[in-house]
Amino acid sequence: MAPEDDVTPGGYMIWRGNPAAILPPPTLPEGRRSFGCAAMARPADLHRACGGLRHSVETAVAASAKIAKGSRREGRIPAGYTYLGQLLAHDLCAPAEGAFDYPLQGAAPAPAPSQRQSRAVPLHLETLFGPIALNRPLPGLHRFAPHPAFPMFAADINRVAPGDGSNARADLHDGRNDDSPMVAQLSALFVEAAHRAEAAFRQQGLAADAARSAARAKVARLWHRILVQDYLPHLCLPGLPPPVADRTGPREVPVEVSHAILRMGHWMVRSQYTLAADTVPVRELLAGQSGIAEKRARPGLENHWRIDWRNFFELDPAVRPQRSLALQTGIAVMFGSDFTLPAGLRIHSALVRSDNDLALRDLARSIDGGVQRVSALARRLQGLRTRYPHWVLWSADARRTMIADWFAANNLKPVPALLRDPPLYLYALIEAGKGTTRKGFGGGRHLGALGSVLLGRSIAAAIVAAEAALPPNDPALPDLDAITTMPDLVRFLSQ
Repeated sequence: MAPEDDVTPGGYMIWRGNPAAILPPPTLPEGRRSFGCAAMARPADLHRACGGLRHSVETAVAASAKIAKGSRREGRIPAGYTYLGQLLAHDLCAPAEGAFDYPLQGAAPAPAPSQRQSRAVPLHLETLFGPIALNRPLPGLHRFAPHPAFPMFAADINRVAPGDGSNARADLHDGRNDDSPMVAQLSALFVEAAHRAEAAFRQQGLAADAARSAARAKVARLWHRILVQDYLPHLCLPGLPPPVADRTGPREVPVEVSHAILRMGHWMVRSQYTLAADTVPVRELLAGQSGIAEKRARPGLENHWRIDWRNFFELDPAVRPQRSLALQTGIAVMFGSDFTLPAGLRIHSALVRSDNDLALRDLARSIDGGVQRVSALARRLQGLRTRYPHWVLWSADARRTMIADWFAANNLKPVPALLRDPPLYLYALIEAGKGTTRKGFGGGRHLGALGSVLLGRSIAAAIVAAEAALPPNDPALPDLDAITTMPDLVRFLSQ
């Protein structure tokens, strides 16, 4: 999960590496644009925090320690949507952030370089299959054998040993989809759907290459339906109009979504998960197992870490799925600490002493990424003001009070610059966790008004760009074409 950034001369990473850098950045991270814009918003509309980049990140350290929740209060969203959101984040954009590398206390070893990727088109499931234009063979799968205790289909991704003694790697375009068994086996559902579509098209008489290409387009459109009709309704504030694209034309993803809003997935992660019958701590699931294929080959262990999807989606009235944690307060303590995080997500102790590495990384990205000010985003959304006049978003004084109350509740000294111009990540967290929908708050059940509109309109824009790059028509597969939700997909694959 340690991504890489634009390293061209004068680019974003050059600016970020300058100890005297001043916010905002002169350019955005690679593959990003500003919400509502074809490219980068004007500098006056961009978040400036405390002015100096290093000082602004230093200021975030104390706040990040408070973006943590000791409680395990569940929300209303089934836990599978946490990992559907992770797959969405991977498919919207390639990594473009870099590890936390601010030497706030001293130098640290340079992070290991990561594989560089590009994303030709968002929301084509390139994260699993690679670009559609390359028409690569579909990834293989480990399909679990039928078992009475597992009435729903389940499969896992294949992993390939690199030959250098290190852990096996996911046989997918984007290795981040093997960050946990949950996202890996969820990815496998879409891979299986593509295999079945390809087989159906071959039966209709299409040649191998044509069948594979048609299957990719078919599953991309399936993905779009699930996002619009299942994922967004679970995450976004109820009562909003159907999302419309914030901007048509550009394929780039708004930096406000990649560097702030989508990071709400970290707030949803439980400290442990019931995969089937056994409950496993998330730290163990994130660490993975290098010999999982060999373990499953042993008698009695065939279903090791096999997911029963009834525990993650509403599939069986007799089985209540576990829920994502409520969208409030922050990151589960057990998940955000060094004790749990994989090495690639930890912040080196020589750089800064942090009680919540994941929250500090997220806050830093919201500060240094070139996102727009909350006030600028509110101006872009004025068309909604007549319909939702009571949203706190419209009032600078109400927004400032909301942030000040959070500082006071967490016994933090208020930072005047952040009261006026809070990091979007922090604003979205507070907005999601507070009270009534009438005021644009999520109550811990949904994103708030600003987070919901940014997410919905950005996904709508990405789908417009994705559909424009797909063949205009693909052959009908009525059973697959009827799928609009994740429970639909699991049931279809289980037939």
